[in-house]
Amino acid sequence: MLIDFKVIALAGTECERTRAHTELCDLPDRIGARMTERNLLVVQGGGPTQVLNATLAAIVEEAQGQFQRILGARSGIKGLVAGGEVDLSQLSAADLSLLRVSPGAALGSSRAKPSADDLARLLDYLRRNKVRDLLFLGGNGTMRGAQTVSRFCHEQGYDVRALGVPKTVDNDIAMTDRCPGYASAARYIAQSTRDLGMDVRSLPQPVSILETMGRSVGWLAAAAAAGKCDELDAPHLVYLPERAFDMDEFLASLDRVVAQQGWAIVVVAEGIRDREGKYVYQVADPTQSDPLQRPITGGVAQFLAEAVARNLKMRCRSEKPGLLGRASMLHAAMQDQKDADLAGRAAVRGLLAGETEKMVALLPLAAKCETGYELVALERVAEVERPIPAEWIGDGAIPVKEGFFEYVGPLVGELVPYCAPLFS
Repeated sequence: MLIDFKVIALAGTECERTRAHTELCDLPDRIGARMTERNLLVVQGGGPTQVLNATLAAIVEEAQGQFQRILGARSGIKGLVAGGEVDLSQLSAADLSLLRVSPGAALGSSRAKPSADDLARLLDYLRRNKVRDLLFLGGNGTMRGAQTVSRFCHEQGYDVRALGVPKTVDNDIAMTDRCPGYASAARYIAQSTRDLGMDVRSLPQPVSILETMGRSVGWLAAAAAAGKCDELDAPHLVYLPERAFDMDEFLASLDRVVAQQGWAIVVVAEGIRDREGKYVYQVADPTQSDPLQRPITGGVAQFLAEAVARNLKMRCRSEKPGLLGRASMLHAAMQDQKDADLAGRAAVRGLLAGETEKMVALLPLAAKCETGYELVALERVAEVERPIPAEWIGDGAIPVKEGFFEYVGPLVGELVPYCAPLFS
């Protein structure tokens, strides 16, 4: 039984005392649970991140000794019901150390919504394997999936405990201050924008358009400006889905920047929309839609580069890091790694305390509660998108205010500093 009585005895803060009291009160129930078989299932959904596997490693490490078996669904629920499972119970400390610093999704993932048949087969799996504890790692859709599975099981007379663990580079999950995965992707974009600026101003090009992920929100695109030190630094124009895009205004603004300094870096989120709410660019071919039948939005930077060349008669390149932005472990942010670990451990503790249909929500870094998190109801999270707060969005070439930079700075951490060009 992994109860730290020393921590309980010395707990000093209100949060620590609450956690210690919960652990003591739950001890008889937990001992009883250990007398019967208690197994845990972990399910992942949505896109990978630099730190998704760090959360999985934290879950396994925290759960070892508390559950007889720790099972992982291979490629989500559909993969699991097709016979895909991974036994994580016996992963060694060395295995977990390597897992913690590996990008991608070691268990595989999926964007597919479970069908009625999937749910029935999942319930059969849970019964056969005596699984009553479930953790769902993912974004908005995965949180809805966790709620759906939990309620389906209860309706069928099989009680389970299901908790959500947030992860997404988009940072758009409601009720949590930040999402594990965002800080590292934001760091990648901020550093890459700075790097691109150093390159383009050297020749000069004169224009390069950098595209970030962000189908509905601009958290990543806005982070591009986190490394901007003065007016000459990249980026010079940033476009977010939270603000309507106007082609004529864009071309005029870009023309003005290039006229003033001879070069420009533009950052656009892939999901920018016009005043009518339509994507500025999306792939029309229906075969290129994702499993949720959403059109692929990537490619807007190339589309805009062609418009610049055609209308302003300027050389213009487009850059699309795409998946690299969420896969580069060299850009993994320290705070992101801490958050990923905390989210995984908090989820296991929540299950052991009997919590269900809730999600681990990270509290602001300045919050007084030393646990750093709280559990919020899944119904307040499932499929609810969180855009950049309106009070952080302004007008101008860089459409985010100081409040955003105060928020994102500690998440991204220090960027690589560079000298000023010697020829300027």
